[in-house]
Amino acid sequence: MALTATAPAAARPQSLPHEMPRRGEPAGASLAAAAMRCLPIGLFCLHLARALWRWREYPYRPYDPDLLAYFVYWKNLVAGIHALRGVPYFTVPKPLLVFLLGPLDDPRLAFALSASAAAALGTLVYLIGRRAFGAAAGTVASLALLLDIQGGTLTLGSNADLYLTVFLFASVYCAMGRRYVASACCLTLAALVKPVVLPCALYFLTVEGRDRRRAAWSSLVPLAALPLTLGSNRVLLGSYFGVERFFTAFDAMSARAPLATPELIRVALWLQLVKDTFVSTAPWGFVGLAAWLARDKARLTSPLILMPLLLLGGYLLLNIKTPFVPFFRFFWPLEVWFLAFVVFGMLETIRHAIRRPRLVRFLTVAVLLAFLADDLVSREMRYTRGFADPMEKATEFTINAFGTLERERLPGQTVLAPLAFFPHALWALQDTRVHPEKVVVAEQAADAASPAQPDWVLYVPQAFLKPTTKEYVDALLASGSYRLVTGAPEAALFVRTDGG
Repeated sequence: MALTATAPAAARPQSLPHEMPRRGEPAGASLAAAAMRCLPIGLFCLHLARALWRWREYPYRPYDPDLLAYFVYWKNLVAGIHALRGVPYFTVPKPLLVFLLGPLDDPRLAFALSASAAAALGTLVYLIGRRAFGAAAGTVASLALLLDIQGGTLTLGSNADLYLTVFLFASVYCAMGRRYVASACCLTLAALVKPVVLPCALYFLTVEGRDRRRAAWSSLVPLAALPLTLGSNRVLLGSYFGVERFFTAFDAMSARAPLATPELIRVALWLQLVKDTFVSTAPWGFVGLAAWLARDKARLTSPLILMPLLLLGGYLLLNIKTPFVPFFRFFWPLEVWFLAFVVFGMLETIRHAIRRPRLVRFLTVAVLLAFLADDLVSREMRYTRGFADPMEKATEFTINAFGTLERERLPGQTVLAPLAFFPHALWALQDTRVHPEKVVVAEQAADAASPAQPDWVLYVPQAFLKPTTKEYVDALLASGSYRLVTGAPEAALFVRTDGG
């Protein structure tokens, strides 16, 4: 009895003084761990809120021509209409988006899905950055992505390059975690948006060690996108290679010429990353890239290095086979990738250059990140003034103008519209899906031997691809055969009055 009574009493003084601090330490650690677990969810919500805020600023931007083209492809497929097989040019069908977004038939619903995809990308940037560079760099890179106007624009328009980027980074993240089958499946989905990502599958052949065989077999999975894409082309366009004529027709209508391969590299790496986006902070990206690779030469075969570069290689191969006119949005995945290295380069340089005091390090990092924010915000202001605001007003007018056409246009009457609004016409005017020739594309009419005399003219000068198109439409309206129905500074709708 004495032993049983005194043993607990003797144990208490020895254990309690040591247990109390230990209990406090795990509590703080568990709180920090819980915060880290919740951080991806918080970043997802933050990116989602940012997308909704942009939609509030630009409510008509979701009426993107490519998105409406997917709606038209789907509606024609369901209705058994094959009229698009004979048009000289239309938006190239992206199989995944035609069958994913097409059934929605509502830009607002498509935007809701795209906003979720953009929020997932913001989370992926954090997760990849945390694994490669540390939690601080991953968090800052994800937050910096909130300021990227191109990502916001692609999200509003449910653009193909947004979905390609999401699936590409999902593939990178899975590959970094040695989940090669999942990574290959993500690449397959990306290839169903654009087949240019297929060279990224070569990464799996560089994997060494015990996972080599599994990774090598995974490289075959993305090839499934090829027959699926060809089958989609056959169903939607009547030909396995029906998109070839679209590339040729667009190059003929555009004032821009296809680029040679070296020039395409310059556009993707120099103009896109340095001159247009990271004007004052691009050197930090190269510093970050060099510092990360210098720590471990094996990182040269990391999916974080190889997959973005192989994507660029896919565009180069496409340009060699079929020269095309590039847009900056094609190379947005490289911009997101380089952004992470810009952030890492800044943080890593300060960590080595300034070891103490902590306040000086913090202030230096804040100044460098302010330069990065200035680059991104300055780009947004240029884009907003030069394109986003005028195009938003023009799209708002155009949507209302097609409502007027639906009410007042007589059966069989033709409508002239810029190429950019050709999908709008086929989506809004039901009979034109069966008879797309009723929509006269301004760029095609301007190059035709005999000028067209359409019954209606949708005049949106900013949307014309080249000056000669505007000259042709101006001369048409100056002939005295048309009167103004409704107009705004950015656009106008005219109807023919001399017997049309």
